[in-house]
Amino acid sequence: MDVIALLLILFLVLWLQMHILCKFAFSRLEYRCEFSVSEAHEGDTIMLVETVYNGKLLPVPWLRVDIHTSRWLEFAGTCSVIAQENRHVTSSFVLRSYQKITRKWKLKCLKRGVFRTENVTLVSGDLLNFCNVSTAVPVNVTLTVFPQIVDLEELFVPASLQQSDRVVNRWIIDDPFLVAGVRDYAAGDPFNRIHWPATAKSGSLMVRKNEFTSQQNLTVILNMQSNYYELFDTINKPMAELGIKVAATLFDRALREGTPVRFMTNGCVEPDAKQPIVTGEAADRDHITSLLRILAGLRMKTVKDFRVLLEDVWQDISNSEVVIITAYLTVEISRMADRIASEGNNVSIVLLDTVYEKGSGPKHADMYVLSDSMRKEAGKLA
Repeated sequence: MDVIALLLILFLVLWLQMHILCKFAFSRLEYRCEFSVSEAHEGDTIMLVETVYNGKLLPVPWLRVDIHTSRWLEFAGTCSVIAQENRHVTSSFVLRSYQKITRKWKLKCLKRGVFRTENVTLVSGDLLNFCNVSTAVPVNVTLTVFPQIVDLEELFVPASLQQSDRVVNRWIIDDPFLVAGVRDYAAGDPFNRIHWPATAKSGSLMVRKNEFTSQQNLTVILNMQSNYYELFDTINKPMAELGIKVAATLFDRALREGTPVRFMTNGCVEPDAKQPIVTGEAADRDHITSLLRILAGLRMKTVKDFRVLLEDVWQDISNSEVVIITAYLTVEISRMADRIASEGNNVSIVLLDTVYEKGSGPKHADMYVLSDSMRKEAGKLA
């Protein structure tokens, strides 16, 4: 009889703790998570900060937080489950009465994009996990990851020198491709301009010396088609990602040089977009940041054939350094580049791949191609 009584008491205690802990698990329980920054660059390491507060006398014996985010945000020091484009991360807490816990995760931004976490799932239960309860908590956090800045002088080499490669003795815009030679390093020179072979030969730091073109603004035109026969979805995504990085690097240089810049692309940021992106022109930081946000959110699809885009916009471009970024080159694209150059613009074509249509070389535009030594490295960057 005593044994039966003890068993009944034990059963009652277990049932009470299960009932109470499960019923009040999320009562006066606060959860919040946020990124340490709202914007970062590809390759940056940032923090995800979790804050949990148990605002009641009853403790929470265990709490599991299921975070669903992008696979391109790598959590350091934890195991995560990756399924297609998603990453599932679990965070666990034990909360005493009126206890607040703050936990920080290191995140590495592996790829550009706009990453949103709208909800997390909280799971809790009784001491022995006989039952558990769950609830979805809205967090609504967004992280915008800008594309990586690359070294254009190392990646690309001029395919030919045309008569439009003219040099003047006044400063307007630092040409991102034309290198006149090397000079001694001066305080304030960026390290990515150090010319290491010349440095090793001379025994002192040497930097690439860039000449200056006579154009007053910059127009970047990005082709999101990876080959001529694409209709909507971009097939060669790594190639398109490399083009996005090139555009981001040009925007970054324009900001540092104070050059007004505008952007055009046949890509889109909204899934149901019908029109290509054509921005205004400005040189301030807010404008450049807005262009980087566009690049971060670009989808792997096109809304208009690139040749048609060039035909639509060429008459609106004047007195500009025009950089056309494309994965392939056709006779029509070269013809449109020459037409833009004939209007007094200095046009450069950055060719991301070796896809040429026969007879497609431009007559009045410069062309830059991926160097043989950097082709493998560019694949890694993409």
